[in-house]
Amino acid sequence: MSWSSRHLLVPLSAVLLVLSACGGDDDKNPVCGNGIIESGEACDDGNRTEGDRCNNSCQVTTPTTDAGTNTDAGTDAGTETDAGTETDAGTETDAGTETDAGTIDAGTETDAGTTTDAGTETDAGTVDAGTGTDAGTGTDAGTGTDAGTGTDAGTGTDAGTGTDAGTGTDAGTGTDAGTGTDAGTDAGTGTDAGTGTDAGTGTDAGTETDAGTGTDAGTETDGGAIDAGPAPDAGTGTDAGTGTDAGTAVTLSALEPAAVFARSGTTGETIPEPLEVTLSAEATTAVVVQVSSSSPSVVVANGGQVTVPAGSRSAPVVVTADEAAGSAKATLTATLGGDSRTATVRVLGATEAASLAYLSPETVSLSAGQTANVTVTLDIPAAAATTVALSTTGNVGTVPATVTVPANEISAKFTFTAGASGSTGTIVATLNGQSVSAQAQVTAGPTTNHVVISEVAGGGPAGAGDEFVELYNPTNAEVNIGGWKLQYKSATGPSYSGTYTLPSTARIAAHGFYLLTSSGYAGTVTADSSWGTVFAMSATAGHVRIGPAAMGTTPGDTNAVDTLGFGGTANAAEGNSPVSGAPATAGSYERKANAGASAATMEGSGADAAKGNSYDTNVNSADFIIRTTRGPQNKASGTEVP
Repeated sequence: MSWSSRHLLVPLSAVLLVLSACGGDDDKNPVCGNGIIESGEACDDGNRTEGDRCNNSCQVTTPTTDAGTNTDAGTDAGTETDAGTETDAGTETDAGTETDAGTIDAGTETDAGTTTDAGTETDAGTVDAGTGTDAGTGTDAGTGTDAGTGTDAGTGTDAGTGTDAGTGTDAGTGTDAGTGTDAGTDAGTGTDAGTGTDAGTGTDAGTETDAGTGTDAGTETDGGAIDAGPAPDAGTGTDAGTGTDAGTAVTLSALEPAAVFARSGTTGETIPEPLEVTLSAEATTAVVVQVSSSSPSVVVANGGQVTVPAGSRSAPVVVTADEAAGSAKATLTATLGGDSRTATVRVLGATEAASLAYLSPETVSLSAGQTANVTVTLDIPAAAATTVALSTTGNVGTVPATVTVPANEISAKFTFTAGASGSTGTIVATLNGQSVSAQAQVTAGPTTNHVVISEVAGGGPAGAGDEFVELYNPTNAEVNIGGWKLQYKSATGPSYSGTYTLPSTARIAAHGFYLLTSSGYAGTVTADSSWGTVFAMSATAGHVRIGPAAMGTTPGDTNAVDTLGFGGTANAAEGNSPVSGAPATAGSYERKANAGASAATMEGSGADAAKGNSYDTNVNSADFIIRTTRGPQNKASGTEVP
C-alpha cells in the first residue's frame, strides 16, 4: 500500500476503533474519551488520561506533567497546538523528523499528538515514534513520561526521568540541579547547586538572593559551606560574591595627595602629582573604588569607578576639568565598603599664570664652602616652563642665575654655596617683579662632628648634690640621643659604676643643648632629664662620659662619644690630661667655643659666650675652662651657632 493510502486509512480505522470502544455518540449521555465534544464536555481528546489538557471528566486543565521548558524535552509532548516549545519534538508540522514521530504524523499543524498521543507510555508514539531517523536517538525520545528532543531530552541520566525534568521551584533535585550553568531555582538542594567544583555545598550556596554572582560565588574548592567563602565574609546577605571577590579583606586606606590641581579643558591625571586611591594591601583580584565629586567642574572618568588591578595597591584618579561648569574647587570622595577618604581638586584656567610662594628652608646655616639645596615653590602649577631669577645679598654665597619650574610642576630646586665665614645675607628668587627670600648665615666650621659634654658641675650653691651635666650639638643636624648612656667614674676607679639611660624620646637640636641633672639639682633652668640618685659626682675629681647603648663600663670603651676627666688625679681623661683645678662652689667646667676662647670670653657678655661649645681636640685640659659662675642651658634655651 502506498504511503498516501496508509495516511488516509489509518485515521479512519482509528476512528472506527474509538467508536466501537465507546459505544457511539449520545448527546444526553456524553461519553468522555470518545474523541467527540458532547453536551457538558469542555473538551474530549479521545482518552481519559489525567495530567494533559483534558482530564478524565473532559474538562480543560493545566497539565501537571512537564518535560521541561525552552530547549525542552517537550512542554507537553503532544497536546493541541504544540508537542513542545521551540526546539521541541513536534512544533507545527511534525513531532519528529521526516519519517515519523508519532502514529502517522503526530504533529500536523493543530495537533502534535492527539489521537493515539505523541508521547504516552513507553514511546513517543504508538505506531512509530522513532523509526528511521527517530524522534529521539539513543535510549529513547524520553523515557517514562518524557517525549524528549534531539538526541535525547536528557542526556546522561535524563533531564527529566520520572515525572518531572525541572518544573516549579526545583530545577535541581536528585543528582544535578539542572544542566549547563544553572544553580537551580532553589540554589542548592541535593548534591550540587550549580557547576564548577562547588557553588555552595552545605548550608549555603551564597545565602538568600544570590548563589554566586559577579566574580565568585565563594572561592575555588568551596563556595560556601556555611558562608560561601573564606575571609570576613565571602558572601553573606544578598550576595555570595559580587564585585571583586566573595570575601577580600582589603580596605581603602588613602586618597592622596590631599590637595591637587586640574587644568580646565583637559582629561587625565591631576597635577603636579596624580591623585591616587590606595588600598590597605595588594588586591588579589581587581577592586573597584567609587569616587564622587562635589562639583560638576571636576568629573571623574568611568562614572566614578576607579579600578585597582590585581597585584596592585593603588590606582590614579582620572578627571575631566571644566572651570565654567561649577565651583573651581571640588571635593572628591573615595568610597570602598564602609571606608571613605577625601581630597580637593582645584580647577585652573587653561593659561592661568603662577606666582612665587616661598623659598625653603627659610633659614640656611652653613660653614664656608658648604652647599645646600634650596627649593623655590609657586602658588599653582606652571602652565608652561617658568624661569625664576636667583640672587644673593651680603656676599653670603652664590646661586645659579636662574632655575626653571617645568610645566605642570609647582617647584624646583637649586644649589646654594656658602661664602666667607661669618657673613650673613639673603637668597632671593624673583618672578615677574615679585620676590621671595630666605635668610643665610655662614658659620665657622665646627671642630667636631658629634655631640659633646659642654658644661659640668659636681656640686653647687645648694650643696654637693646640686649637680648637672650639659650636652651640646655642634653639628648642623638634629641628633637622636634616645637610649644613650650618661656614666660616672671616680677619679681612680677601675670602671664606670654609675649608668643612666636617657629616654627613648631624647633629641638634641642642631647647635642646641640638653640638660641632665641629679635629684639634688637646685638651678632655675629646668632639666630635660634627671638621673635622680643613680650616681653622685665629686666636685673636685672624677670622670663623666656619654655614648650609645652599646657602651659598656670599661674606661677605654671605644663606643664612648665624649669624655671629661677633671681634677688632677683623674686617670682616664681624654689625652690623659684632665682639667686641673676645681671651680668655686657656684662655678663649673665648660668647653670652649673656639681655640681662642677663655674664661673671660665664655662668661657673661664675653665675645664667645653665645658661640656654642664646639672646640674639641680630644685633650680635656686644652678644651675646657673653669667658670666662676655656672650657666646651664636646656632644650628651651635656644641654639648657639659657632
